[in-house]
Amino acid sequence: MQQTTLRGFTDVTYRAGSHGTAPSDFGLGQFVLHIMSKLSNDVHFMGETVFEYDQTDFAVDVERVIVSYTPRSYLNVSAGKHHTPLGYWNNAYHHGALLQPTIERPLMDRFEDDGGILPIHTTGLLLSGNDVGPAHLGYSFLVGNGIGSTPISDNNPRKSVTAELRSQVTSYLEVGVSGYDDLAPRGTLNLAGDSMPAPFSMRTIGGHVALLGGHYELISEYQRIMNHLEGDGTHPNNAMFVYAGRRFGSIVPYARWDKLDFDPADPYFAVADVQAALIGARYDFSAMGTIKLEGRQSKTALDRNRQELVAQVAIGF
Repeated sequence: MQQTTLRGFTDVTYRAGSHGTAPSDFGLGQFVLHIMSKLSNDVHFMGETVFEYDQTDFAVDVERVIVSYTPRSYLNVSAGKHHTPLGYWNNAYHHGALLQPTIERPLMDRFEDDGGILPIHTTGLLLSGNDVGPAHLGYSFLVGNGIGSTPISDNNPRKSVTAELRSQVTSYLEVGVSGYDDLAPRGTLNLAGDSMPAPFSMRTIGGHVALLGGHYELISEYQRIMNHLEGDGTHPNNAMFVYAGRRFGSIVPYARWDKLDFDPADPYFAVADVQAALIGARYDFSAMGTIKLEGRQSKTALDRNRQELVAQVAIGF
């Protein structure tokens, strides 16, 4: 018998910046709908649709559409639009601010339409599994459309490939490594919105550690991103963050440090280095509701320090 459930998430955020920044404001976050349907014992469907403001009006984005066949815990075959299995954060915390421990995603894991530097979404075929062997290994292998493509077409006959291997060392500790490889054609837009003058490849390799116990929270990720432009050599870039929190009942004080370190000659990223830090606290007033308050400071290579105070109420329903 088919079983379908619908869940939703939304949030409201208040932001006040330092002198010289935009005026303080209230903002609506993403309005997220998750649809999960059990089509048979082994076949499931998952859909994730986001309604969000895009400067002029509210727009609809279909963020994930996945049909999965899972006969065993160690064997899952899924087709559709996925969150790319790079690191921990991108697959543990999807759309919906309630699901993640901080108000916003780390800089390296921001979504593509929010200036993200990594291919956060990939449309393609995913082979994955969990709890393999005494080391409780998990794996993901994803083949799909690459950089600059759409969910219904690719701009290149060569597909992107993502691979991840992880170990659930204990019930609260996970470690893993991941890599990504893609070749994008000439004309692909870079992060500044300009056309790339020649084909280029992106290769990443990285690792993560996630310790999420009853009292302590620690997530750390690193990605080495190598962009090679035809006739121009290879440009190395680095992205990383560390998050730590300590739970006291319903309250979790936490901190996070982010760093994006770009090769200034890289024509794809074409953006300035960023270093940011925040301290905050989260109050989980129910299983489906939280209040977060953060003080932030960030600095780019082209800008002075910026400070912000940000508060958020996030709920699920």
